[in-house]
Amino acid sequence: MNSSNGAILLDVTIRDGGYVNKHSWTTAQAIQIVSACATARIPFVEVGYLRPHRHGTDGTTAPSASCPPEYLARAEEAAQGTRPVVMAHAKDTTPEQLAGVAKYGVALVRMPTRPQDVALLEPYVEAAHAAGMAFAVNLIRVSELDDDSILRAVADADRLAVDIFYLADSNGSLFPEDVARLGARVRAATDLTLGFHLHDGISMGFSNALAAMREGFQYIDASLAGMGKGGGNLSLELITAYLRSREHYDFAVTPLVETAAELLTPWRGNQIIAKCESIASGILDLNLEALEVLRADDSRQIFSILDGSSSVL
Repeated sequence: MNSSNGAILLDVTIRDGGYVNKHSWTTAQAIQIVSACATARIPFVEVGYLRPHRHGTDGTTAPSASCPPEYLARAEEAAQGTRPVVMAHAKDTTPEQLAGVAKYGVALVRMPTRPQDVALLEPYVEAAHAAGMAFAVNLIRVSELDDDSILRAVADADRLAVDIFYLADSNGSLFPEDVARLGARVRAATDLTLGFHLHDGISMGFSNALAAMREGFQYIDASLAGMGKGGGNLSLELITAYLRSREHYDFAVTPLVETAAELLTPWRGNQIIAKCESIASGILDLNLEALEVLRADDSRQIFSILDGSSSVL
């Protein structure tokens, strides 16, 4: 029941996880992540950075680092209802180049910025809207900002009529009470749709996501196995399992777990399945003996149970 007024998940594995593997995803690996998100019914998947000036140098060897046309076309084909997203810095692209990605099914473009530069994004907002795409401002490093700076950025984003205003805890430094306070102030200052980008350096990603959603933030970023810059991101498997089990969202956890275990072991270690089992057993309130029985019968069964559940068992 993915309500238009509820949480909207955006997978950032390819783009933010690229900081871990130096954007070395092959096209096949990136497309596998897109396909897993589509199968799991994740609404949005970010396929990389748009950097047209690099298409000729690393468009083949590191396609997610620049998003060349042929790569975007493959992502669109694999998305199957999940909507592709690109991120772009103003220094890397022109408004016209940004608008050009619409022909490859990109539904949303996101631009990271500091408060003093929000107003400078106006030509990009206009170009995205003219091409039929939504536009998000991602206010970075919010833990370093005072409230007045954040609220000025919100006011500028309002004037630009952006579609989504994101707070990004780039340093992974916020606690739930910080998110609740900031969220309440931002929510009171604007009617814009809001999003939160969460890092998990102090293991607060999930708690902060819950705090953000309580304050009415709809768009929530997460990644497979939490793969991302610094301390990593909010785990997509965890937030998906929570929303599936506790809030009755129509997500599937199994494709995410299987893809994470298959692709991410070189960078996230060989404990991905064990970690996901812990998530599932915690969500389902299973004791260790029950978990051992499921493992002995079929190691995938715990995720099948989770995907088949509409409430806590």
